[in-house]
Amino acid sequence: MVANLFAGSFSSYLNATRGIELDELRQYQPGDEFRSIDWKTTTRTGVLHVRLKLVDKRTNIFFLIDRSGSKKFGSADFTKEDIQSSIISILVQSATEAGNLVSFITFTDRIEKYIPPLSGQKEGMRIVERIMNDKTKGVCTDINCAFKYLNSMHFAPSLVFVLSDFFAPFDYEMSLKALVRKHDIIPIIISDIREEVLPGARGFVAVKDLETRGVKYLDLSKGIMVNSQHLGLFSKLNLDYLTLMTSQNEEQWTKALSDFFDKRARRRSRIKR
Repeated sequence: MVANLFAGSFSSYLNATRGIELDELRQYQPGDEFRSIDWKTTTRTGVLHVRLKLVDKRTNIFFLIDRSGSKKFGSADFTKEDIQSSIISILVQSATEAGNLVSFITFTDRIEKYIPPLSGQKEGMRIVERIMNDKTKGVCTDINCAFKYLNSMHFAPSLVFVLSDFFAPFDYEMSLKALVRKHDIIPIIISDIREEVLPGARGFVAVKDLETRGVKYLDLSKGIMVNSQHLGLFSKLNLDYLTLMTSQNEEQWTKALSDFFDKRARRRSRIKR
């Protein structure tokens, strides 16, 4: 099942004005390359059109990995960090087996590390183990800095996985929109049930923020205010996203990934037809 996650690669639904195989024609949009204009269609219709092509089947795959302090949290058998390590290992193993290049950007409230595109399963897995065990300089979260950093790079259309709990200042709408115009973005939200629901009881519980180190007292008789701004943004940008819980096990994570890619491929296939 793991080996089949990237079967056929993502060329069936990743397209750009540069590539190896003609996919479709569409009207010119601001930002399209001038050399991609199809003059025959433009002359015939009187409206500027560009040629969209399928990108090379071996695409570059970016992993934007949130290494902030909140990843140490887990109220069940696993922490968010455990899920991150497992999911990244599964995806890197699958991606490199399919011949894709993989790149890594780890971040907290700053860019912690950037690993340029590399190939090979052994090398990819070695890098995963190293970056997930590296000590970080920051503890808080700044997703915007990671999006801006990737936006500053000049890469062909790539597949980008963003692994985070998205507990961060909601200041990344513009930078994410810019990324979506260039790349195919898949947010993977890693969550814990205790960030959404508290046990039904009377009284207060002291909780410590793993990033700011501040202590707060929560009233167990009241619900938690869940911030879902990021979900609204993902829907607005038509992004496919996946949520994984610390209460799940590795078999459930892998199945969720497989089901996610199956549904995504079928949906893209219907849209394409």
